[in-house]
Amino acid sequence: MKTLDVQARPEYARAAVAVLRALQVTNGKMKYRDFAIAIGVMGQGDKWEVWHRTQITDILNLTAAAEHQGRPVGSISLEFERIVTGAADEPGEGFYKKSRIVTD
Repeated sequence: MKTLDVQARPEYARAAVAVLRALQVTNGKMKYRDFAIAIGVMGQGDKWEVWHRTQITDILNLTAAAEHQGRPVGSISLEFERIVTGAADEPGEGFYKKSRIVTD
């Protein structure tokens, strides 16, 4: 399993915001594998592995936490349900829109 380092995670989360916004504008949906490619976690020719799903969930959790902490009142929410699973074309499970960034 390829691990994502501390610098890569926020970079992927930033790319995730851009992809999610684009999906909102186009009223589109995207499968997890295509999302991983779009944000740069994996290359076009790479094989989808089970651990990729864990990485995408981690990135979506980080993105949700950042949105929850920093979204101004009245701004448009990210629509995480636009990332869907295989043939079912349903929103995936395993991440939390109310994720929080921990502070001491």
